[in-house]
Amino acid sequence: MAFWNFLKKKEKSAASTSLAQTQIDNSPDNNDKLVATRPITLPIAFLKRLVPIAQLLVEEEIQQLSIRTANFSAGSIIFSRGSEVGALAYIVKGSVFMETHNNSGQEITAGTLKALYPLATGQFHPMTAIAKTHVTLIYVPQDVLRFNRPTVNPLYDTWQVSDALQKNPFYQRFYQHCTQQELAIPSFPDIALKLRRAIQQEQGIAHLIKIINLDPAIAAKLIQVANSPIYRTIEPITNCHSAINRIGLTTTRNLVTAISMKNLFKSTQPELKKRFQNTWIQSVRISSISHTLAGLNGQVAPEQALLAGLLHNIGTLPLLKFADGLSADSYTFADIDQCLDELQAPLGSVILEKWDFPDGFKNIPLQSNHWFENTGPELNLTDIVLLAKFHNLLATSGGADLPLISTLPAFQKLKHQLLTAEMSLQILQDAKQQIAETIKFFAA
Repeated sequence: MAFWNFLKKKEKSAASTSLAQTQIDNSPDNNDKLVATRPITLPIAFLKRLVPIAQLLVEEEIQQLSIRTANFSAGSIIFSRGSEVGALAYIVKGSVFMETHNNSGQEITAGTLKALYPLATGQFHPMTAIAKTHVTLIYVPQDVLRFNRPTVNPLYDTWQVSDALQKNPFYQRFYQHCTQQELAIPSFPDIALKLRRAIQQEQGIAHLIKIINLDPAIAAKLIQVANSPIYRTIEPITNCHSAINRIGLTTTRNLVTAISMKNLFKSTQPELKKRFQNTWIQSVRISSISHTLAGLNGQVAPEQALLAGLLHNIGTLPLLKFADGLSADSYTFADIDQCLDELQAPLGSVILEKWDFPDGFKNIPLQSNHWFENTGPELNLTDIVLLAKFHNLLATSGGADLPLISTLPAFQKLKHQLLTAEMSLQILQDAKQQIAETIKFFAA
């Protein structure tokens, strides 16, 4: 209520000062345009809750934003599908129905978590917005999406460490450990490293088989995946040579890397062991959904997407490994979680740099943390992982706190932009067996 009292005062003030307004014809042909807009000043605390403004701008930049407001009566069309997006629109009062091409859609109401996201981004509106009640919107310049805030690593850029993190005892110990000795980066799985080098040196398939057979468990897994629904043919595979021939060298390398990574997620402490297992299973879920989405869309190699999904939260390892070396009573999981929120992305990028992964992989931990990250004009691995994370949350939580999928820059790069919340869930349902097999394969 306090916010709305503030907003009403601002509107009265604006009306009494001859601020320029744009009157728009409200005839049926033009009713997807603004009825009237006027400049407005809003509390910083409110603006800092809006996504992605808080992630992209510092407080001084937020204060300088040129924000306008507009009102719409119940039943009016706020914008039509296919019309140009001129600004980021947020609902601050009332309810809006977002209608898709097939007349389905969903309702967004002010004060809910969904209302913290813009109604549209990109060049054109993918949906039609209809005011269900009297609606007030605010408009923020779309240019904010072009801001590229430099990546901050709280272990090195200590001047930008949040107040909460500075007071976190686990962070203080971890930071002290990292400054006194080199950050303990987990070693790249040995068999995966040997296989990568052998492929780079163009070694023959017989040499590759010798490397894989050094670990019978990995060899068995490789044969298992070659016989999975993804690759299965009439004749079952019974040996590594046939498996490699069927799935190819690149896929073999990626799968061996993925399979051998599970050994990194281990702990001797019961509670941490559970945390390691949950982290790995989440990685596997994101990985399997990434593989499925890549296969459905055809713009990114599914096997690359599978590995990218497994690597997206690799930055959790140094923090959990450090906790594993401490006594269980010397930290709380709340402290660890806070560190994970701020550190796992930059740590993940550091690990993949040390492991000599290409840029397309190194950027994934950094760029898959924000729904409105725009990684360029073409769909890439980061986009697929980000969409996989979205679908995973949609399936597990129902998506009440998620933005509209059509507003995501990653979604707007898909060849077939017909996904809605319902259709996304249907895609996951249709691919349920493949996802379940992938999870069973990697989590076992």
